[in-house]
Amino acid sequence: MFTTFSVRRVPFINARFALFFAGTFLLFLPIDVFAQSTIAGQSTSADNVAGVTNPEIQSELEKAVVAFNASQFADAGEILKALYAKHPEIVPPRIILAEWFAQSNLGNAVRANLEMATEEVPADPEAFLLLAEISLHQGSLTAAEALLNLANSKLNAYTANPTRKKNLTSAVYRIATNLYEARERWTQMEASIDRQIEIDGRTAELMRKKGIAIFQQKREADAKKMFIEADGLGTGTDKGLPADAVMSQLYLLRGDRDNARQALAAALTAHPNSKEVLFLSIQMKIHDDKLEEAKPLAEKLLHDDPTSAHAKMLLATVVLYLEDYPTAEKLFEELLLASPLEMQNANGLALALCEQDSPDKIRRALAYATDNAQKDRDNSEYLGTLGWVLYKAGQIEQAANVLQQSAASGQLSAVSAYYLARIAVQAEKVEDAKQLLNAAIQNGTPFAKRREAVRLLSELAK
Repeated sequence: MFTTFSVRRVPFINARFALFFAGTFLLFLPIDVFAQSTIAGQSTSADNVAGVTNPEIQSELEKAVVAFNASQFADAGEILKALYAKHPEIVPPRIILAEWFAQSNLGNAVRANLEMATEEVPADPEAFLLLAEISLHQGSLTAAEALLNLANSKLNAYTANPTRKKNLTSAVYRIATNLYEARERWTQMEASIDRQIEIDGRTAELMRKKGIAIFQQKREADAKKMFIEADGLGTGTDKGLPADAVMSQLYLLRGDRDNARQALAAALTAHPNSKEVLFLSIQMKIHDDKLEEAKPLAEKLLHDDPTSAHAKMLLATVVLYLEDYPTAEKLFEELLLASPLEMQNANGLALALCEQDSPDKIRRALAYATDNAQKDRDNSEYLGTLGWVLYKAGQIEQAANVLQQSAASGQLSAVSAYYLARIAVQAEKVEDAKQLLNAAIQNGTPFAKRREAVRLLSELAK
């Protein structure tokens, strides 16, 4: 007997009848539930087409969909159960219901039906495979591996539908690849991808994943070949980052900034109009304090995509760091008008306003900074900005109190260290100021006052 779930009705979109016979479902797996698992697949073989167009199967599926949309979940389950008894080549009932509940955003029912499927059709591998993927997305790697091994053993014995078996086998290797990546088992990851390539062919996504596995085994030249091949295979949204840009990001993850810079420079030379490459190049130059080189790139990025908030934010950040406060004010004001609830926009505008010699702009800066700090009282960045605006407004004691509060978590940011150093200098606590400035600079994090911090430390050291 199928359980009736006490849940609100969410209209079901469309049944994908082909998938009931041909393979597994496209299940959605956001953390606890389904989020775009690519287990689904549809064959175009003659046998499969005949099965999909079977009037009996279509008719019964339509009945089940109608019952489900009427929140008659138990009736829908019984219809699917009877259909599966006559056609064991299709997907088991509980997995079909899990798919429908996922589309209806009823997460608890998704998991419950998969768990029931392991009891009702224990020889079928799919429920175990989907539970493995859920565990993987939740970070339960040991459970994911155990379930994956169990699913694979059941898949080896599965014979009801060759097309479905092929799709499930591909899914096993895809999930195994993600598991091995999470476990950092790079050799196994590479082998798993090779097995999936045997089934699905060489795709841009698989070549990139293989490149990552190879790079992590310190076979950089071979990895780059994989990324170059992926460039040739990718189209549209699957185009991805160019090979050199991917290599740059992997070098960064390894902590090798020199090779990361070289690879990204090569990517920029080869792809000067790539938004993604421009974005990464600007970020790299901001981090390296090459702001004068970052500015024209940021201007180009915004020129090429004038509606991009990310591009405008990057340029606003660069000009703020370059102390071009009127331009920074203009850009952050435009960002705030477009997204009034985005607190980072208000934070940037406050920083740009408070640096200008205008009592009215100081008052506006104080209003924005105060509002941010009140909305998010635990945010050390917003507290730091409020402290600095208070300092610029001449309220030194209040500024010191707020900045001490921003440092109370024990994780003093680089910019807050600089702000506190300025207050220490004003209080003639030179040694304290030196320590704070050293902490700000050695942190390595880019911030608006980094150059000023270096200059002030040099001055105090004389």
